[in-house]
Amino acid sequence: MKVITLVIMSCFFQAQLSHGQFGNWSMSANGFPVYNYTGTIPVTAFDKDGKDANLPEDPYFLLGNYRMTLITHVSGIYQFLTAERAWARINASEQTNYGWNDASLVFKNGKLDKKVTLTGMQSIAADTALVKKDFGVGFARYRYGLDNGIACTRIISAKPSSKINTGNPSFVITVILKNNGAKTQELSYHERVLVNYVLNGAQYTDKRKQPLLYRSQISIDNSREVAIADLSFKNNSFLVLPKKTERFMYDVDPPSVFMYSKATGNNYKTIVKANGDTLLTETATSIKPGEAISFNITVGLTEDNNFTAARNEVADLFAGADLKNPTGGLFMAQWKGRLPDMSSEKNEILRREMLWNAHFVEASAKYSSYYKETIIPQGTVYSYYFGDNISNRDHLQAALPACYTNPELAKSILRYVIKHAENDGEIKRGNSGFGYTPPSLYKESDEQLYFFNTLAEYLLITKDYSFLNEEIACYPAEDGRRESMITMLKKFFIYLRDEIGTGPVGLVKILNSDWSDSFFHEYSPNKYSRSAESHLNSAMVLAVFPKLVQVLKDSKHPEAAPFISALEEYRAALHNVFMNDLGNRKFAARAYLNNKLRFGVDNVCIEPQGYLLQIPDLSNERKREIYDHVKSKLLAQEKIGMRTREKPLWRGNPDGEDGGIWFSLEYPVLLGVATFDKEEARSLLLQFSFQNFTTHYPEYWVGQWTAADEVNSTLYREGLYAFWVPSQDRKRAFQGFCSHPHTWPLFCYYKLKE
Repeated sequence: MKVITLVIMSCFFQAQLSHGQFGNWSMSANGFPVYNYTGTIPVTAFDKDGKDANLPEDPYFLLGNYRMTLITHVSGIYQFLTAERAWARINASEQTNYGWNDASLVFKNGKLDKKVTLTGMQSIAADTALVKKDFGVGFARYRYGLDNGIACTRIISAKPSSKINTGNPSFVITVILKNNGAKTQELSYHERVLVNYVLNGAQYTDKRKQPLLYRSQISIDNSREVAIADLSFKNNSFLVLPKKTERFMYDVDPPSVFMYSKATGNNYKTIVKANGDTLLTETATSIKPGEAISFNITVGLTEDNNFTAARNEVADLFAGADLKNPTGGLFMAQWKGRLPDMSSEKNEILRREMLWNAHFVEASAKYSSYYKETIIPQGTVYSYYFGDNISNRDHLQAALPACYTNPELAKSILRYVIKHAENDGEIKRGNSGFGYTPPSLYKESDEQLYFFNTLAEYLLITKDYSFLNEEIACYPAEDGRRESMITMLKKFFIYLRDEIGTGPVGLVKILNSDWSDSFFHEYSPNKYSRSAESHLNSAMVLAVFPKLVQVLKDSKHPEAAPFISALEEYRAALHNVFMNDLGNRKFAARAYLNNKLRFGVDNVCIEPQGYLLQIPDLSNERKREIYDHVKSKLLAQEKIGMRTREKPLWRGNPDGEDGGIWFSLEYPVLLGVATFDKEEARSLLLQFSFQNFTTHYPEYWVGQWTAADEVNSTLYREGLYAFWVPSQDRKRAFQGFCSHPHTWPLFCYYKLKE
């Protein structure tokens, strides 16, 4: 008993770190962060004016690997998603951005059976006194204390991918039942999951109008250990269907879904069954006082619709699983091998959040079977709501911390972007469906700049100069045309210089979009594209090109010399123009659409300032002067971060791009500050943290362990998300688990350690 007690204490050892309205953070025995959710569900929150905050009512946490995503809600509901061919929910609920599954216990007490539902907003999970919920690296854990002395622990575990482009698209539900009462208990445990394959982008379309309708046919093996749902589709509109390997806006080769459970002891019996489109496992047992039993249920995907393939997936999944200590997840050892060692970090907030962010990198990254590469998607609205992989600039930013934590992943993202590149150096915005790039009004002017930045950082950090010689497929991938990395770099530069070009002042053009789409929405690019210039793009050139030139020189590549000369000549000309335009002002302007439409001249806009502060030949004294002024206009009034505007540029609410706080804009400012004051940069890293958000907005859960791409500033509904998606039901419009609030701080953390 003493040994068992010590094991339990070890498994549940947690050094309490912080408190919040929704729970607290702790560190597990293996040194990983765990969030102990103690808040109520459904969540209700109001802004300072008493208006509904529109927060999702059932908070969620992210699990997964390169071949599957699992969004686990505090109610015990989960969303099982795939992105291998197209973004789709495997167990889509009638409620958008949600899943359908349930778990229950049925107690056999004489003639009357008592059923206790364990999952869902109306279940026992809503009782904070009876149910404890913990979410950590690779696991979600629900502990139920029932009034008849039965303790039930339900643990969902996801196994990390061991190398790039691989992974097991399955997860395990471990159930532990212990009888703490005085009587033997006869009971059965039931776990169900609906097979309802819905493309993310189609979830808001009336099913009668969806172009393809997916359906499943379920078969069960003779041993009743495996049930497989074979997914197929039928046309619901006139379509010309492609081969399974061809680009297409929809998925014509959905995976099969399976459930597996096998009894490994004599003290319980388990069978796998089906009911309509629902897979279910029923486990029956008799538990004596003081006795405990445990069993595992696996849910997963397989490309082959047969029982052998499903069993092989299960065998691969359980390889290396710690079945004796499942309470912290079955795959603790594997996660420890995939995440960086942060034990030397003395600041407990940074140690916790950087590990949390590193887990996000691995759990969110997704393999594309069309591009044969793995990326870190933008997440939030783009991936989980629309089912898109956009924009490539977002993927390139997300790759930055992976240059430190997983260089092969960063390298795969760089290849992925090249596979979106035309022969002339244009980079497509992204894709949806199966490798399909939809026609778009966007003609972005900065994709090449983000590519230069990420590649330069990758080479500075890894010294992997041989990557410049690697031949990579270009757009469209199935054509088989390949170019070397250095050839594509040259084409990207020529596209920047000649196709994007410079405007009347001599700054880099904006076309119809740089980082921001605001000008595109307010002013027609048909009218201003020939003259519109971006100070953000121009500052990026001045900040990024020196790094790119440095790695090309260090590479000693035989083709580098003339390329370097062209880069330096271009930068020198732009430098003169930009600095002349800046003059003695304490901030860079935002953009000039023409000689009369000049934005950000008397109104500080954050977009170019971060890269302005990163320009290496700008003196530290000048940088400090600029930063002090920018800080006084954009940060001094704020609690958690730097907003985009001193005052709005557009009509409407001062939120979103026109007054919100954007992670992809404030962290480049931090990097600029780090070039002359690392102590101040480190203080910014803490100010931008999840912990600081919790301190100032304890009533809002979105922002405490994840966030969308932006959050409102003090200008309007501070601390909340600025909705721009068409959903009328905002409580159920997906937000959170965007890449930027996780990947940018992790990258900056490593940069500050250099």
